Amino acid sequence: MKTLDRYIARNVLGAVLVVQTLLLGLDFLLALVNELDNLNETYQITNALYFVTMTLPRRFYDLVPVSVMVGSLIGLGALASSNELSVIRAAGVSIVRIIVSVMKPMMLLMALTFVVGEFIAPQTEVTGQNYRILKRSGNTMVKSESGVWHRDGNEYFYFSSIQANGQLFGVSRYEFNEENQELKSIAYAEYGVYQDDHWLLKGVQVSEVNDDGVFTGRTPEWVWKTDLTPDLIKMIIITPRYLAPSELWQYGQYLKERGLKSHEHMLAFWQKMLMPLTLSSLVLVAASFVFGPLRSAPAGTRVFSGVVVGLLVKYLQDILGPASVVYGFEPVWAILLPALGCALYGAILIRRSG
Repeated sequence: MKTLDRYIARNVLGAVLVVQTLLLGLDFLLALVNELDNLNETYQITNALYFVTMTLPRRFYDLVPVSVMVGSLIGLGALASSNELSVIRAAGVSIVRIIVSVMKPMMLLMALTFVVGEFIAPQTEVTGQNYRILKRSGNTMVKSESGVWHRDGNEYFYFSSIQANGQLFGVSRYEFNEENQELKSIAYAEYGVYQDDHWLLKGVQVSEVNDDGVFTGRTPEWVWKTDLTPDLIKMIIITPRYLAPSELWQYGQYLKERGLKSHEHMLAFWQKMLMPLTLSSLVLVAASFVFGPLRSAPAGTRVFSGVVVGLLVKYLQDILGPASVVYGFEPVWAILLPALGCALYGAILIRRSG
């Protein structure tokens, strides 16, 4: 059986890698062409090429589900077209055993995908995004399009920009009473640096609001004690899907502890953590197509069907994500239900074909 496992693994995994390489190359070229519209005096074609190259690990991670689905269909379809699967089954090997042989190399790909998603893609993506902003703006600041808001209890903060080393610029603080109904004070700091366990804000102007009016004063420094570390602040301005699962969980728990909405980060967390289940369900459906309704179909039909199923699973997850906010169910179900439904569909087709 080891020889059979190696033979099936070589065919299927080879097809998956070929598809992944082609899709990644196409995505790279499209992303580079898209960057041409953003070129200016400080952001040249070489800078755009570097930026797109730094985003390759994230693009690799995003394309894995489609590559697994299409590659599995192509690999198994090639074996079916040459009647090798028929010979294997005639030798007494069950469909389930063949699927196990397909799943084994997929485990290695899933492990590689997890390593890329946890350790490589977040680092290279942040580096690339920061580099792009620095070159396009011609300054040293990393910032969002319109700044970033953050709530800490009854205090609301606005950060105009943040450097790659975590230094803050343009910090506005709005303090309300315990009921969050009356404004107590407004403070503005030119910049802030993190020291030990607190932020030290410099060039602070404070306006106190009470029944007698508004009183404004200045202070050279102001200590802001908070659990919001530079690493957590960077997570505020970075798109959740670019973060590692461990970072998503850490920041999601931070938001929950403060009664803030953590849905977007937890949704991205479960999407990454349940990636192996999603990939396994796609492989199962691919195998069921080859052994079932698409047994004698042309290769193009199999590939088209694989793309449709892969996109359908993705779109269902994207639709159920916002729905979980509206109807109040946990984000994990937005990812889990389409994956389980896909696996169930594949298992039914395999049972009928067996």
